[in-house]
Amino acid sequence: MADQGNALFRRNEYMGHLIEKYNEEYFLGGKDLLTNNDFGLLGYEEFKGNNTHQRFVDAFKFIKSFAGHLKNKSVLEIGFGRGELIPLFLKEMIQSYHGVDFSSTALKIAKGRYTDPKVKLEKMEAKDLNEETSYDVIVLNHIVEHIPVFEMEEVWQKVVKTLNPGGIIMLGTPLYENSNEADPMEDNQATMGISCNKQTIDTILKMCNRHDLLCVKWEQNYFGFVQKREFSLTSTDIKSKLMKHCITSDAGRLLIGCVAENTPKYREQALRLVQSIRWFGGSMAGANIVVCMVEEVAPSFVDELGKWGAFVRVVERFSTEHAPSNKFRFFELPETVFYDTLMLMDCDTIIVQDPLKHISGDKFQAAMAGKPTVSHAAFKKLFSHYHLPLPTQQFKAAFNSEPMIWYCNAGVLIFPQKMLPSFLSKWEEYVHDLVENKHLLDKFFFCEQAALTLAYFTEDIPFEELPKEMNYHLNPKIIYKGDKVDPIIIHYHKYINDNGYLMENTQDFHLLRMVKKFNKRLREYNMNKFE
Repeated sequence: MADQGNALFRRNEYMGHLIEKYNEEYFLGGKDLLTNNDFGLLGYEEFKGNNTHQRFVDAFKFIKSFAGHLKNKSVLEIGFGRGELIPLFLKEMIQSYHGVDFSSTALKIAKGRYTDPKVKLEKMEAKDLNEETSYDVIVLNHIVEHIPVFEMEEVWQKVVKTLNPGGIIMLGTPLYENSNEADPMEDNQATMGISCNKQTIDTILKMCNRHDLLCVKWEQNYFGFVQKREFSLTSTDIKSKLMKHCITSDAGRLLIGCVAENTPKYREQALRLVQSIRWFGGSMAGANIVVCMVEEVAPSFVDELGKWGAFVRVVERFSTEHAPSNKFRFFELPETVFYDTLMLMDCDTIIVQDPLKHISGDKFQAAMAGKPTVSHAAFKKLFSHYHLPLPTQQFKAAFNSEPMIWYCNAGVLIFPQKMLPSFLSKWEEYVHDLVENKHLLDKFFFCEQAALTLAYFTEDIPFEELPKEMNYHLNPKIIYKGDKVDPIIIHYHKYINDNGYLMENTQDFHLLRMVKKFNKRLREYNMNKFE
């Protein structure tokens, strides 16, 4: 089974299951089986009537206004889709047109309509472009938002390398207020998750800086780039214009992850978490999600998560003696470097309101533990063993406000990516050592939380405590002291009934209301699914 898991990792390393969403219904129009809504790539009705949607006409006008004449130019279009731009380029007497698209359906549709010898169409992921072939004009028209963040960086490298001296790059993409919000297209399960790389002005400016590109033209959702070394003028006015429209959340681009064992219990938990993000995540409902499966995963579960636009990674077990420490594998994923903020959630959590306003983006964030599950006596022993000064009990347990040292629940952890590497290394080091020295802990199950405390006082990174509503525990035996709040993230632990719904047996009115809200949405989904 491990080999099967590794094969699935390779399958999902880039577009993975997302490719399967770009089928004939997507390009030519279809009806979503779950919502009964019509869906499809914009312009499919015009295309079937041998007409061209205005969006493609506008895109081509921008290209011409930017490039000037196109006669004898070599053109590369990444993500040609149905091929609406091809006849427009041919009318300009170009030298050649090379189109690549990761969808075999797109290739079939476009090849059936465009047979001019100047046109070469290929099924290819853009990351596999041949760097030895170069072009005068490179077009990425409404494609970058469909290529995962961690792949698009590799694509941009190829684009820059294949651009001829004096060449131009045209980018067309919708702009969002933040890169984690959901697109209206994602209301349909058939297209959920395909807008996995949403762009803001901020992300575009950062891309230009990383790849030495200069934005010299911008109109609405269209951008014109040249290489900095090829451009003798400045584009200060364009940059100033861009900066005026730069609206981004403090969290920047967010990656949400969880780590699960390949058992029915944990698969159901992971799916429940993903569903909750898409349903109730608000301004981060469209964030990228990675579900890490330990050692193996059933292909059917990969397909199920794919319906919700979640990526799957098969990871090695971190420790055979302490399962909760497998959470480190999410932070170790190579693609995390392409995100600004990483949010790790235990599988037994769900989102019931928009959490984004509570994510700072520049500090490590977590909520205090509900109670000191690692006793103060145990911490005295730990800090003495590692020759660290014992901190004062200046924090309060979330449940009963009992004084304790800095000790967080690891069910919801938020890190700015840039400060994670050194901290993660120290945190893992402490876990490995505690596994070998179990006698230092009175409750070994909380090993990684104890190690988190030790790492925090060793590394001393900026920290901001999450409010209790960001990790609100569902436990009928516990009633929070202090002001009542509406939970944003519910940590439900074992309180799930046999039908997969959260138990509605709490006396906390605010918590009960949110539990019922989630159960109602899940029940509606299940009813529609099985109709």
